[in-house]
Amino acid sequence: MRTRLSALAALASLLLVASAHAGEDDNPFEQPAAPTELPTLPPLAVLPELPPLPELPPLGARSALPTPTPTPTPTPTPTATLLSLPAVASATLGQYDEYERPIAAFSIDASPVSAAAFQRCVTAGHCTRPSCASAHGAEGRVTCVDLEQAKSYCAFAGERLPTEEEWEHAARQASAVGMRSTDDAAEWTSSPYCFFCGKDDQVVRGGPARNPALRGWRPPATHDASVGFRCARGEEP
Repeated sequence: MRTRLSALAALASLLLVASAHAGEDDNPFEQPAAPTELPTLPPLAVLPELPPLPELPPLGARSALPTPTPTPTPTPTPTATLLSLPAVASATLGQYDEYERPIAAFSIDASPVSAAAFQRCVTAGHCTRPSCASAHGAEGRVTCVDLEQAKSYCAFAGERLPTEEEWEHAARQASAVGMRSTDDAAEWTSSPYCFFCGKDDQVVRGGPARNPALRGWRPPATHDASVGFRCARGEEP
């Protein structure tokens, strides 16, 4: 009995000690420990001032676009003296003077296109090379050019091939207006030889006969020494 009472007394002492320590840990009125002092941070770097932004145009306004610089157009070098012929109401034409036709005012080269002038067109990239070298030198007429090559050159010079009526009208007045030829070659015109004969031949004028009324023809692909050309200017009929 005495032993049991001693055990109970020891157990009660242990409970009192545990209760005392529990009260210390859960005390709501206990002051918290002072916080540890944080280290002092270095001062922030001073950023440079940025330039002010440009003012934006109001909504709906369009800003002016830069004007593009125009590309200069090369000016063709004239190949020969241009002869100006006035308009006529009734020009006599044909091998037997059988036609009377009106002709508008136009200009025509005094001489056939020279080899040197045609070479300038080749150098500029607007003409293809003749199929043979000129037999008359650089200042003589160009040889071995077909119809399309002749047209390309005249377009490069700001001109065109003359019609056969224009060529004949000027040739009939050659001594009066100053139209001349460098040799006995025929010359391309812009006129087809016929519309209903089933051929695509082109009219050539001039030649060894030196008769302005005679007309000949060649296939457009002809490119030999027998045919040259000169250019004209004016509204083509």
